[in-house]
Amino acid sequence: MKLEAGRVDGFLKAPSTPVVLLHGPDVGLVAQRGLALAHSVEGALNDPFRFAELSNPAPDLLLAEAFAASLTGGKRVVRVRDAGEKLVGVLENLTKITLDGLVILEAAELTPKSKLRTFAEKSPGIASIACYAIDSARLPQVIISRLRAQGVSIDQDAANWAAQNLTGEEGPLGQTLEVLVLYAGAQKVLTQADVSSIMADGGDTSMNDAIDAALTGDLAATDKALTLAYEEGASPVGLIRVLLSELLRLRVATGAMAQGASAQEAMAGMRPPVFFKRQPVVQKMLRLWGLPAVNQALAAALAAEIACKTTDIPDQDYCRQTMLALAARVRSAARAG
Repeated sequence: MKLEAGRVDGFLKAPSTPVVLLHGPDVGLVAQRGLALAHSVEGALNDPFRFAELSNPAPDLLLAEAFAASLTGGKRVVRVRDAGEKLVGVLENLTKITLDGLVILEAAELTPKSKLRTFAEKSPGIASIACYAIDSARLPQVIISRLRAQGVSIDQDAANWAAQNLTGEEGPLGQTLEVLVLYAGAQKVLTQADVSSIMADGGDTSMNDAIDAALTGDLAATDKALTLAYEEGASPVGLIRVLLSELLRLRVATGAMAQGASAQEAMAGMRPPVFFKRQPVVQKMLRLWGLPAVNQALAAALAAEIACKTTDIPDQDYCRQTMLALAARVRSAARAG
């Protein structure tokens, strides 16, 4: 059966069919909903005897996992990534028996002519859920409401600016909003200046040269570019904000790669788009940084901005120390790899 959009949230918490097909162009939303469904079966994710995760499996393997009994009791969950047309026959078999568990199929965009999608939408024992990016017209209000739910207010102009520089895809949107919440800090307020400073793509300045050098592990170039940036009048807080912007975009890209995207695909999804002259540098960053490391770098950069704005420490030196520490970390990781 085809599940209407208004019923999706409730269904994810308590699925009423033993088989669910998630499909659509928003791969982040497909994955998010797949995880939510897996969590709906209490305790399954923490029990290796009750949870199986497969990627583009052969039909026989999926059938075996779907029919397997739990050795420790309780319902089993079988989560399938990259589900394709070859699994239509499996669905036909699964509808002929009573399953004591949950089978989650995650697929990319399926056309209306897809046999997998057609069969799922016509079968009462299968829920078919389409996963599309948020429409651009709705995106500003979605940004406002999601931030409000976390206690952060954002003015309309700032929300409009963010929407123009984001896609409505769940992965990039969720990660961007998470960083904006961190950036809002205790004040819990975001202006357009705040949002644009953390999300904007920089130009060919010494400030950006310093950040590119730091994030690719070039200590000498980082120090030289920082000195030049200070001579040109760059403020440490301004530098840290541009660093936060680049780390945010890097986080979205590394998050996409963690979900299986290639470096080229991840870079193509960065918003604002990467200027063509910087693409080789960004590709190098994606080879050197993983998602956990980017999260730690974001935390360090946020702490540096707060320190530069609220304490009496020498802010230029503190900013330089932060940038050089990032460069040293990347350099050490590259050598270890």
